[in-house]
Amino acid sequence: MLPTSGNGLLSIGRGAVLLALLVSTVGCRLTDHSEQEPGAVTTGDLQIPASGYKVTDPAQLPTIVFDSTSMDMGRIAEGVQVEKVYTFTNTGKTDLVITDVRASCGCTVAKNWPRMPIAPGERNAITVNFNSEGRPGKQHKTITVVANTTPPTTVLTLSGEVVSPETP
Repeated sequence: MLPTSGNGLLSIGRGAVLLALLVSTVGCRLTDHSEQEPGAVTTGDLQIPASGYKVTDPAQLPTIVFDSTSMDMGRIAEGVQVEKVYTFTNTGKTDLVITDVRASCGCTVAKNWPRMPIAPGERNAITVNFNSEGRPGKQHKTITVVANTTPPTTVLTLSGEVVSPETP
C-alpha cells in the first residue's frame, strides 16, 4: 500500500522528479553551443543567394578558382597512399567560406581544408589523401567542395590506375 502523506514513497517520488528536472535543466546548459571561437565561421558569414532569402548581386560574391580541378595519379602500386593538393584563389569581392569538402568514397579523404574565411585575393589549398589498398584497376574519385559561391559546389577529380602486385 502506498502512503499518501508527505513522509512516504510519494514524497520520495516528488523529490526524484524535482531532481530529474533540475539535472535536465543543468544538462541543457552544458550543451549550449552559443559560444563561438574567435573568428569562427557563423551563419552570418554566409551569403547564399540561391536560398532566396535576400537579393544579392552575384558580382559581389566570393569566387573560388582552382589552379586545376583534376589530377592524375598515374600508375601506382596497390597499398600506396597518394596525397594531392588542390590550390585555389578567392577571386571574388567578399570572404570565401568553405562549408564542406566531401569525397565520393571512404578511400579518398579531404584531410586538410581551410575552416576560416578566405579574404579576396588570398590563396589556399585543399589536401586530399587516396588509399589504394584493395582497389586495383582504374580509379576515378570525386571531391565535392561546398562554399558560399555561385554555383555553391565545385567538383574536383582524382584519377589513375592502381596496379596490384600480380599485374605485369
